[in-house]
Amino acid sequence: MKNVCKKWTSFFGLFCVLWSFLFTACSSVSDSDGEFVLPPDKNHLIVHKIFPNDRAKNDSAAANLARGIMLVVHPNASYQLSFDIDPDYPAPELQLFRSFSINDNEGRVGFRKVRTLSPTVVGNRYVYSFDCVENKMSVWFTSLGVDGDYYKGKVSNISYTGVGAYNDHLSINLIVVGSMEKTLDGMDVDELSRYMLQMFREKYYGITIDTLYVRYADRHPVLGAFYPASQPWVAGLSSEDVFVSELTGWPEDNLRTALNIIFVHSINENNIMGFARLFSGVLGAGKESSVVIGEHVRKDYEIELLSSYNITMTAIHETGHFFGLRHTSVTRRDLNQYVEYEDGTKVMIGDYSNIEDGLTDTPFCENVLRNGYYKNSVDEELEGFPAGIYVKESRESLAKSNPASIEACADLDNIMFPVTVDDYENATFTEQQMEIIRSSLMIFPH
Repeated sequence: MKNVCKKWTSFFGLFCVLWSFLFTACSSVSDSDGEFVLPPDKNHLIVHKIFPNDRAKNDSAAANLARGIMLVVHPNASYQLSFDIDPDYPAPELQLFRSFSINDNEGRVGFRKVRTLSPTVVGNRYVYSFDCVENKMSVWFTSLGVDGDYYKGKVSNISYTGVGAYNDHLSINLIVVGSMEKTLDGMDVDELSRYMLQMFREKYYGITIDTLYVRYADRHPVLGAFYPASQPWVAGLSSEDVFVSELTGWPEDNLRTALNIIFVHSINENNIMGFARLFSGVLGAGKESSVVIGEHVRKDYEIELLSSYNITMTAIHETGHFFGLRHTSVTRRDLNQYVEYEDGTKVMIGDYSNIEDGLTDTPFCENVLRNGYYKNSVDEELEGFPAGIYVKESRESLAKSNPASIEACADLDNIMFPVTVDDYENATFTEQQMEIIRSSLMIFPH
């Protein structure tokens, strides 16, 4: 029996940026309609972001909502942001802003107000409702104010929900990059693709997987010459873009908005089987919009060929992150995230309130946090790779570093548990996990 350790990506995803820019508007002003405008605080680093329908606590986002956080929005979707009423303070207005660069000056941005919202009181909560007016996935910024000053009340139990206008159908584009061989159990690419489609349809039972297409990078009508089929493609070595983003949005009508799974020879770091961004947000073309999986895994100085099961479950797990699922039991690496200034100064952005995924049907196992493997790897950042990765480890190495056995964890048979055990081939998503996947799919334009 083998174990596979999985780690999700930095929750900042596509917009993993430290908003330490010089804001042009630094205090409340009046706009063209004479309305008070309270932009994000110029002395406040906007590093916290929340995603629609994420049920984790997000206490750091709540604490910083008044002076500025990021909200991910998608076109044709309706949103509600809510939190508990603080009876000691009057109801605040929520202002939403779109950012823009100033004279192509890097690091200098301004804000343009999108709208001002007054809350509706529902029970003991303030509820702010709005629709997205963008034509693509965007990030809006917030301020929360009373009479032109930042709200001083407590913001707690924050919730950010979204309802999309798109269908719950999905097609997959498996993009084979470079040379491939048969899997450890003897499957060629065509056989693997059929098995993968079967497994995706079984595991993603709450949505419809229409088709899994197979496309070869060397046959791309524009970029094919850059991806020869005679050479192994190693993510992180063969190009600077580990997501191979330029191959997404394949130029065929039925593939333009598919989920892109980039299938490469291997990934240029030990033990990594695959990676994706949490709540990637983009189906089809887009930077870092792909799920990346390897046919092989590097083990020190050796290359290990993987089975069709391990390859497919890597893709299924990472696609769960793509649609917004966190690990059922958090790892130390999940919590210890940071962004970095150009001068090397690091700012911690991990939210320790998100020790659980917020779902009531996914048990939390504290043994994972006690696992020495994750503890030892917290500070071992991988150059060029997202913080979240899918790692293959031997049972023996985990056992030595893990006195609190992961085999006692109640969520061991969940697809989003951070360690995969080969004996648990019946791993599933829960109903609440499928609700998040389905809601994300219906928010993502496709």
